[in-house]
Amino acid sequence: MKALCLLFKMAITLFAIFIIAACGSTGNQATEPADANKALAAQKTEKNDGKRDDKKQILNYVKADKDYIALVAKFKREEGSSLDFDAIVRIYPLTSNYSPYANVEQAQKLLAFESMEQQNWEACLTATSLILEENYTSLTGHYGAMICHSERGQSDLSQYHNVMLDGFMDAIWRSGDGKTPATAFYITSTNDLYAFVQLNGLMATSQSLVYYEQRPIDAIQVENPQTMQESTWYFDVTAQFRRGIFDDIESRQ
Repeated sequence: MKALCLLFKMAITLFAIFIIAACGSTGNQATEPADANKALAAQKTEKNDGKRDDKKQILNYVKADKDYIALVAKFKREEGSSLDFDAIVRIYPLTSNYSPYANVEQAQKLLAFESMEQQNWEACLTATSLILEENYTSLTGHYGAMICHSERGQSDLSQYHNVMLDGFMDAIWRSGDGKTPATAFYITSTNDLYAFVQLNGLMATSQSLVYYEQRPIDAIQVENPQTMQESTWYFDVTAQFRRGIFDDIESRQ
């Protein structure tokens, strides 16, 4: 009802403008309604822009993006420390570019490994570049780039991505020991979770979700293919769950 009243008042206002313009000069008839329409359009645009800004108030994307970009630049200058590796994996899930489902990374990962099988190193590097452009903390991205640069005889670039891969692997090891839900490894994507398992020479055989102090924890059953010994590794997947909730809230604003 309020909306109908508002529309009725707006209609009366516009009608009054039209009558006044009709009593004036021909020039006024052409310009005043147009000016009014422009003003209304400007107000609507400003309102929509305000809504878009409101959607980004749950997290400070501007600051997170800035911090993330600065750390990536530092790594590319080969100046990153262990503290920087620890910091960027915590910052990345807070950026505007983060996707809890990592759809781009998942698609490009499949292309990268398919290219490796075909020994198409150029296509492999294209795929890994897209992964790292989306997520510079990706274990899969750096692993693929390391292998494909090596196969192309680009030892310096291969070594760089090897250092980056080791740095991010070590950051996960520093986050916990993975033996209990209380000491779970911190992880930012499902892709990295399984890459971490595989890069440690193990196979994931099953997965279940548990909670520890209201935090979602993936319990991954792993097996050593050499000894057939089984154990359970725990991964804190709070970053993915939290961002999924925030994205859903923002999409409904």
